[in-house]
Amino acid sequence: MSAPPLALQWRRRDTPLPAAAVAASGAVVAELRADALMRVTAGAHLRACAGREQSWLIVLGDRAELPWADGAVYLGWDDGVLVPTLAQPWPCADLLREPLRRLTGQQTGLIALLPGLVLAGPLPREPLDPARLAPS
Repeated sequence: MSAPPLALQWRRRDTPLPAAAVAASGAVVAELRADALMRVTAGAHLRACAGREQSWLIVLGDRAELPWADGAVYLGWDDGVLVPTLAQPWPCADLLREPLRRLTGQQTGLIALLPGLVLAGPLPREPLDPARLAPS
């Protein structure tokens, strides 16, 4: 599920967050999906969450195994919310977490906050199944 954008300010982080996920939307999804599939086939341990009709994709995993796609955004955990590793939202993620959960209806799921975009879905717990991620 994607929710309407929030009026936030973004600041550059002095120290980047450790990458825990990578997100893509629109045309970048296909490239991220292809690299994730290649890495899983080679033995990477990744998990994924996708929007309806794969309008967005978030791949979670160890930093060294995360896929890459031109235009994708690396995310790190900030008080239970995935945010870009190089950017810090204001108000801070700690203050935004509960309002975002109410806004998206994801009380226990994954929330990713990017400039101009809020992505929410179930937190993937099982390893990525290549058959589920393959283009339809």
